[in-house]
Amino acid sequence: TGELGRLLFIGVVGVELVLVIFIVPALTAGAISGERERKTYDLLQTTLLSAPMFMVGKMESALGYIVLLLASAIPLQSIAFLFGGVGETEVIIAFVVLMVTGLVLGALGLFYSAQTERTLTSTVRVYTVALVLCFGLPIVGAILFNNAYGNAISGLPALATSSPVRETLAIYGDMLIVSLNPITASFYTQQMLIDHQQIGVLQVQLASNGATIPVLSPWLLLTLIYLAVTAVLILLSIRRMRRNVL
Repeated sequence: TGELGRLLFIGVVGVELVLVIFIVPALTAGAISGERERKTYDLLQTTLLSAPMFMVGKMESALGYIVLLLASAIPLQSIAFLFGGVGETEVIIAFVVLMVTGLVLGALGLFYSAQTERTLTSTVRVYTVALVLCFGLPIVGAILFNNAYGNAISGLPALATSSPVRETLAIYGDMLIVSLNPITASFYTQQMLIDHQQIGVLQVQLASNGATIPVLSPWLLLTLIYLAVTAVLILLSIRRMRRNVL
């Protein structure tokens, strides 16, 4: 019964993540370029609405959609609680991952909208980056690091090497790739939580020399990176808008 509840929860979160990936960029990809296409951008610049206020307003709109989406899934997640196998920690982590994913995709849409003249161009660019981020990175990580991070947290040899330096670099490199992707970050976060009851820092043993190194739970690294990238993208978008005014 617990396994059924966990599968139901994973299914609901997976559907929410797909909706966030495909809908949130569309909410912001035409925020600025759409104003140019409608010939209202110059009029917008004559108002008292500053560039930071404009960007914050657009991000609040995208954030409101994400919150509404997450709230609409609460009844289905409640069913998963009835079956068991899911705790409050998993729900909170899933909420955080979905929120920061929506934020970074929304900020990415604003950035490309500020850089391009046409909404179609900005939309194509933001969806290209989103698809590479969500589906291309796991392939790159598998090719470059051969699932070193996943093997390490499972207690398996991370890499077939006698060099602890190479093994450590492979684990940390794969951890970074895993943490940049919301799908793989969620998967390995749950694996670490189930196998080790850890959602923060885990000590893993190197197969090359038996030493231990600390690794972060992917959701933490994903949250920090996505929030930092969101802030940078918004600042760059504001700078672009101000440059257009000048």
